[in-house]
Amino acid sequence: MKKRTRLTSLAAIALLSICCLFTSCDDEIDGSSRFTFKGELISTHLENNPEKFSNFITILEKAKIGKKSSGSVLKTLSTYGSYTCFAPTNEAVERFLEEEYARHLEGERTGITSPYVEELSDSMATVIAKNHIIEMGYLTTEINEGAFPMSTMNRRFTTVEWIADENGRVFAFLNNSARIIDQDLKMENGVIQVVDAVLNPSNKLIPELLKAQKPFSLFHEAIELTGLDKLLSTYEIDPNYDGTIEANAKLDSETSTSPYPKDKKQRYTLLVETNELFSENGIDNIDDLIAFAEEWYGTDAKGDYSNPENALYKFVAYHIIDRQLLYSSSTGPGGFIMENYVNAEFSSLVNLNQKFDSYEYYETMMPYTMVKVTKPYTNQELKNEIIINYSQEGGTVVRNPKMEKHINVIVEKATVSKKRPGLADFNQNALNGIIHTIDRILIYNDDEMAGNILNERIRMDVSAIFPELTNNGVRWDLSSPGNVVTYIPNEYCKGFIINNEDTEVFYFRPHKTYLGSYANYQGDEFIVEGKYDFQYRIPHVPEGNYEIRFGYPRGYYRGVCQFYVDGKIAGIPVDLRWNDNTTAIVGWESIDGMSEEEQKESDKAMRNRGYMRGPASIVVGEDKVGTMRQSEQSIRKIIGTYRLSKGDHWLRFKDVSENSTGKLKQFDQDYLELVPTSVLTNPQKPEDIY
Repeated sequence: MKKRTRLTSLAAIALLSICCLFTSCDDEIDGSSRFTFKGELISTHLENNPEKFSNFITILEKAKIGKKSSGSVLKTLSTYGSYTCFAPTNEAVERFLEEEYARHLEGERTGITSPYVEELSDSMATVIAKNHIIEMGYLTTEINEGAFPMSTMNRRFTTVEWIADENGRVFAFLNNSARIIDQDLKMENGVIQVVDAVLNPSNKLIPELLKAQKPFSLFHEAIELTGLDKLLSTYEIDPNYDGTIEANAKLDSETSTSPYPKDKKQRYTLLVETNELFSENGIDNIDDLIAFAEEWYGTDAKGDYSNPENALYKFVAYHIIDRQLLYSSSTGPGGFIMENYVNAEFSSLVNLNQKFDSYEYYETMMPYTMVKVTKPYTNQELKNEIIINYSQEGGTVVRNPKMEKHINVIVEKATVSKKRPGLADFNQNALNGIIHTIDRILIYNDDEMAGNILNERIRMDVSAIFPELTNNGVRWDLSSPGNVVTYIPNEYCKGFIINNEDTEVFYFRPHKTYLGSYANYQGDEFIVEGKYDFQYRIPHVPEGNYEIRFGYPRGYYRGVCQFYVDGKIAGIPVDLRWNDNTTAIVGWESIDGMSEEEQKESDKAMRNRGYMRGPASIVVGEDKVGTMRQSEQSIRKIIGTYRLSKGDHWLRFKDVSENSTGKLKQFDQDYLELVPTSVLTNPQKPEDIY
């Protein structure tokens, strides 16, 4: 019989007891593994050391693996698979529950109604247990500062800082609260990391978490005044979605049924200035901030702060991105840009040539606006930074002198944020997103964005267009070795519409690319199969004239596609298949051995046909010596030139080839390019081949 034990906590954030906030795991556990059964399992090691882990064992026994399963989390840790188990010591569990119980007595909703581990409810035990399990085994030697690559079974990321103690010993500090005190205990089904505190990620939503940290009080006041706190409190999109839809969808080339996204949640990224930064710019109260916003955004809807035309509303909304972006993609599948991403077959450090800047574009919650995010490898001073709205010519160009202090905005690492006054205990991870501090006041200016920041070829990986893929761990998934294909259910992405029942959509995470065959911009693929007919909304760019290009890998079963822009037919149908006939239509020829002038003439001939080679900045091939420009398979189709005004614009793709029984129809878009016509007609700076 277990002894009744009184318990306490080092955790600073209370758990909510509302069951709807608890994210459950699927009933089925991924069977892939890097380990074999030859010795001690995670469960047996914990059970064989009760003097350290008896309290945690009790929690694991109570915790249920899924909504539709009576199996315990402890049982899962005794099965075939690969897991990381953060195992809190008995003392850590005791401290945690005692402190949470004390908060309960003070009227807080912690979900802990007793200081005894045996009296912990099954639902709370499930939350606690799943915060400590990742369904992939990780050694600390594999982890950079930022976060563990995969989320826990509760779909929360475990942040990591590397800190030295007074004796110079370096240790991993997790979630700003727990040290790994005994690391990398290798078990037959994973790794145990012993921690000295219970991992208790905040269950606060973004506005509540922001409010709890005084250095953000002015920004929080602005969020409440504009009513955007309600937007930032969104989390559940479909409370009934649990990732276990019963269907038999699978990619035609795969032998097994494709998994579904495990979650359907809304998450956000909030870029925030501290009170200190505001004060340095003469902004000390909400009236000062309103006046500052009106200088930039005008006085429309003055005083009506919840109106999207109001200056303060615009100011705050431009700080909100509609997806959760971790600082680095090397520490999880949702980084600002793809950097240091390495799996078994794809490496962004190799395939995305580091001689060029890496970048992404994201829409904000200010209507019809976006931010540009850059990792400027070509700028020695800023090459290790994540930059918002990095300007032309290596960050040196500015059109409006007043905007000079509001471009090239650095997103600060958590370790930098913690050096700011009052943020030593900075907590950036909310239940529904993440908070990042920035080093300059962020402003949107139409003239600066259209004439400078976004006056360039805007290339977006198609999977980056849909926030749902980032928010729910689909994009850049690192969950298991080998290639991973995820089926995307109809209506899962709100900006993506399927027009017939024969269309099935799949995401194929980054994988090996080939110079003589399949090559992809960021290594991943967004694949549509069947007699396809679908459409998606074009990302909001500054109003103007744009050449729209469709980047795709030609394939033997691509079909013949009719493009539409805003419901109107765009040109004649395009044969996306790969054969001698389409090669002649495209006008592709090998540039190996050609002089520079001969290459230009060849490029011009292709463009006259409405096509372009793939970009030279993307390295492909097993020997990593070729580029997409040299790939016969990598093609850009010029759809046409269109006026993109403020408002929604749609691209539609419809297979119009003749039905062919037993033959696969597979559409594969790699990336979308939106190129201002001013870039195409600038003789002083013609568009490069990269």
